[in-house]
Amino acid sequence: MVVAAERPHFTSPLRKRTRSALFAAVLLAALGVIGDRKEAMAEENNGIAALARIEAPVAAKDFILPGAPGLTFRSAYPEDFRWFETDEKVDDFDASEMFTSFRKLWVGYEPTTRDQLEIGVYAATIPPERVAVAADYGRLLAGSAWGPDNYGVEASERDFGEVLTGESKTGFDYRTRISVWRRGTDLLILRLQTNDEDAAKAVPIMARFVGSLSFTQPLKDSIAASFVSHDIALPSGGKFSFHLPPHWQPFNSGSESARPIAASIFLDKADPDSNSALGVFAIEVPAGAVAANAPLPDIATSASDLMMENLLPQVTYDRQPIDRQKAAGFDEVTPAHGLFIGKLITHAEPPAEIAATELFAVAPKDVLGIASLGAMPDNQKNMGLMMHLTFAERLVTDDLRAFLAAHPK
Repeated sequence: MVVAAERPHFTSPLRKRTRSALFAAVLLAALGVIGDRKEAMAEENNGIAALARIEAPVAAKDFILPGAPGLTFRSAYPEDFRWFETDEKVDDFDASEMFTSFRKLWVGYEPTTRDQLEIGVYAATIPPERVAVAADYGRLLAGSAWGPDNYGVEASERDFGEVLTGESKTGFDYRTRISVWRRGTDLLILRLQTNDEDAAKAVPIMARFVGSLSFTQPLKDSIAASFVSHDIALPSGGKFSFHLPPHWQPFNSGSESARPIAASIFLDKADPDSNSALGVFAIEVPAGAVAANAPLPDIATSASDLMMENLLPQVTYDRQPIDRQKAAGFDEVTPAHGLFIGKLITHAEPPAEIAATELFAVAPKDVLGIASLGAMPDNQKNMGLMMHLTFAERLVTDDLRAFLAAHPK
């Protein structure tokens, strides 16, 4: 799908969103953090950062997770640790609609010092149409039940991620490391819990358990195998190719591209209310202009405005910027880029809030980028919708970073 430069107006099921109370002003509070970063638990413990991963010889024990053979794993743990099988259904996150099953299958600890460190092993199954970045599952678990404090996130990988959370308001200060691996439609989730008093001893054990974990079965990722390739023609010539899950469908396929801008808009057709939209943009750098001087904030604003004019032509709104960041790995591949995170507040009664995110980067002869519109994550369901939108953004962002690396300035 390509939207022409003259911005024709179309109707869209996205309009349903403005007539519902789906949005609350809690984007940052609900997600905790948005950027990819590593943080310690306030300080290192014996020189080991709280989210460190340390390789160590693994024990001979296979952790078998019934119903998920692809999650069978081995890892390193103290000799005094004892492991107990269990089968407890977890329903704290049902409202998110992100899991078709969620069970606690193992728990391990030293019997005489259980309060110093306890490791829970969980298996979950996800619907493919709601797949998310691994760290975002950790954010959901921490923010909804296993936290709520935010002490750090590791989100540099798409299918492995961690969150460091805890509680410091009840008089018993504890810290929880949540580690998530996605293997196809299955998730392995570890919940490693200690307290401040025993953290110096527990953190190295956690680092070795997570860092040494290895799966006994080769990965078969049916979700990744289903990604669909799309192209957008660059105004300067050539094309930019990117991938999306199969249920992300073009908004108005058949429209022609027009210089100096080309844009493709996609909707999440797995969501009957069409709460999420993603646009991919290419803007030609005018002759004689310096690409690195491109007004990226203005371009980003225009991109989401273009999407609103096409998807919700009768809706007026105000824009409220929340944050401007850099995207991980882009400084190395482009002379200029910007990640813009904000929200749009409609003039409806009552007003609705729409999460708006844009990422634009300078290529040799074009400015390339993505923009998204989505439900504000004010509850578990909307957090799930935002998580999947973030996954779609991550696919295109990874493709964009690879394209820029292959076409250096």
